[in-house]
Amino acid sequence: MMLPAENLSIENIEDALRLEFRTQVVEPGIKSPAKFLQRWSYLSSQVPRLHGAALARIKIPDIQLLLAEIAYGECGSGNRDKIHSKLLNELIRQSPQADVMGGSVDPELARLFEEAVTALCQMNQDEAIGFIVGLEAPAYDILGLLKRSLIGVDIPADTVLRSEYIVIHEEVEKMHQESGHAAMGIILDAGCDLRKIYEGGDYAIQFLIDMVGERRFLGAA
Repeated sequence: MMLPAENLSIENIEDALRLEFRTQVVEPGIKSPAKFLQRWSYLSSQVPRLHGAALARIKIPDIQLLLAEIAYGECGSGNRDKIHSKLLNELIRQSPQADVMGGSVDPELARLFEEAVTALCQMNQDEAIGFIVGLEAPAYDILGLLKRSLIGVDIPADTVLRSEYIVIHEEVEKMHQESGHAAMGIILDAGCDLRKIYEGGDYAIQFLIDMVGERRFLGAA
């Protein structure tokens, strides 16, 4: 999907990326909550690597700071017990289906992730910024999918909604929205190429669709 040049703005780019994710993942729905959580658990444990790869491509100090703050938060803000992937796994372990969601990482999933890291390391600055924009654009949709999937594997709804993982992410997404608005001004002032930002964002959205959507893993148990 390509946006007409006259429609390019950070807000329109975010809206287009969010719509693509909703069309490809949210609207079709998650057929196997356990499989979705297994995939997301792996992605959650590796996502700071994406922020690090993007950070290496970005020369603007203010954007470097924003990315470093996001990665620091994902890693527990200095507290290893609060690493987000650990909090998610603690929550998943409360499911009667926890054993189904454990085990080794799907080699195809790992391959897709490594391909994305390699591609990100070869992007220019504006594409790398776009990649992070793409990762963040559907954040609220993903949080909704996570809540439904966690409840779908028989974790009580009250336990899910009060869990540290969900509470933190509801707060974090609000903060990311605020920092995102600040980043928009920085990006525009720096004269970044919005077309390249969109291309990087579209790559990120297709990556997310492949990682957690049903398109590539159709029929998986």
